[in-house]
Order: sequence, then structure tokens, then C-alpha cells
Amino acid sequence: MNAIEEIQNIRSEIMLKVDAAFTELIQKLESGSDTSKKRWIGNYETVYPITANPAIFKGKKPTAVMFGTERIDVSKWKTVVAEIMKRCNSDSEKHVLLMNLRGKISGRERVILAKEDDKMRSPMKISENLYIETHYDTETLLRTLMTRILDAVDYDYSGIKVAVRNAG
Repeated sequence: MNAIEEIQNIRSEIMLKVDAAFTELIQKLESGSDTSKKRWIGNYETVYPITANPAIFKGKKPTAVMFGTERIDVSKWKTVVAEIMKRCNSDSEKHVLLMNLRGKISGRERVILAKEDDKMRSPMKISENLYIETHYDTETLLRTLMTRILDAVDYDYSGIKVAVRNAG
């Protein structure tokens, strides 16, 4: 990565943090909620849209995946992927499309979606006869999920957010 790309990535990350902070403040003001209980949580984690550049998630630990107002606490990126894939798969139309994708999208060495888990290094079962390969670093796992799978079945993931633990 060259210096300009690194600067652009850092700029994007800062802008996402600022946007998330303002969104949180607006939501607190709109709901009239007591901010004293949430202040610690706000300092503990930062919320990003899943559509953010996956590189910003590298080295960070997820704490939750959010679908609108629903929050699901997680501790691993594989669990984030599992929750998103289960949501996608629960739509009957998307389920058929996912089943049709099995064996058709591959990484360098392994298939990404498959009917069976026997040729995968770290398979994760999504449903009966549907497995996803998860043996990737965070950035590759998220990029693969969005661009190779969810985009292929036209699943709208624009409203999904991920909370990550702040360093320190």
C-alpha cells in the first residue's frame, strides 16, 4: 500500500468515526435517552457500516453486528459473517440463489460456497447443504462476503453495521 492509499484509508476511518459519533448523538437526542449509561459503551466501541472499506476492520475485534435497531453481540468475525449469511439465507428467494452459487465461486485454492464441507479448510454451515469457507483474514473474509456472495445474490447489506472494540 502506498502512502496516498494509507492516508486515504486513515481519512476514511476518521470520517466514519465522526459520522458514527454524530449519528449516536442524534439518536440519543431524538430518543431522549439517558446518556450516562451509554457513555461508557460509546467509548468502548465504534460502529461502522459493513460497507466501509474492509481494511479498516483489520486488527479490530467485533463486539456486535446490527441490523437496523437489532443488535446481536458477537466476538469473532466468523460470527459476524454467520449472522449476515443466516439473514440472507432466511429469504427464500436469496436461499435459492445461494444454493445455485454453490461450487461456482472459488478462491485461489478452495471453493467459497459449497454443498459439502469436505474440501474446505474452515467450513461454516449456513444451512443444510450450504457451507461457506471462512479461512481468510478479516479484510478478505468481509470483502469476499460482500462482493462475491451478497452482491451475486443481490442482497442489500447497506443497512448492516458492525461495532468494534476500541483500542486501549
